[in-house]
Amino acid sequence: MSPGSTLRQTVNSFSQLNNTLFYPFFLTHSLMSSPRSEYSDASSVTDFDASSIVYRPMNSCDMAQVESLHNELVKQRLPRMFLHQSLYHPHRRTIVAELPTESGKPVLAGFASAHVSTKPDWPKALEPEVDLLTLGVRPEYRHHHIAENLIKVVTASLINTCQFKASEEGALVHADIRCGHVNRAFFEKMSWEEDKEFQRTLPWARCDATRFVTRVVV
Repeated sequence: MSPGSTLRQTVNSFSQLNNTLFYPFFLTHSLMSSPRSEYSDASSVTDFDASSIVYRPMNSCDMAQVESLHNELVKQRLPRMFLHQSLYHPHRRTIVAELPTESGKPVLAGFASAHVSTKPDWPKALEPEVDLLTLGVRPEYRHHHIAENLIKVVTASLINTCQFKASEEGALVHADIRCGHVNRAFFEKMSWEEDKEFQRTLPWARCDATRFVTRVVV
């Protein structure tokens, strides 16, 4: 089975997963993305079968590993409730990418967290918007499109929870980073567009941020 067909099966399965894997909402979504969000998908490469990577929603047993990997890659601790909200908030999701091993204990290769919002008060734009909050891939598993696949899967999972669906061009996804951060190259390589108007909407204290935007077909 090709990596593409495996990913398509994963994305298509989320309409059923949303009814079984996610707990009722009781936490607020007070934590949104910030200019300090970090992304990582460029460095060393190791030999492995990328088609065997499994993409699935994070569960409570994964939280310690995800938090540890985030701290390792970003050098910044996640706020205490960040991952908990992915379990209980219907508009928040964390997806993990794991590599099966012969020992039976899979290796966490990467993760992505995102939030989806809808704006029903908009007369013409009812489609949901996905805010990429954090994204990380272990250095030894990079350059195998894992980060791109994580973005696709977390977007598909969130869009399936929304009353308003994405347009035919794909779901609107954006990511906020610091202007001079090395991760600019990551989004530029994937042909994301920089939102030139975004900075003008920010308060002075956050004026070092920029936003990249794209459409993700789900």
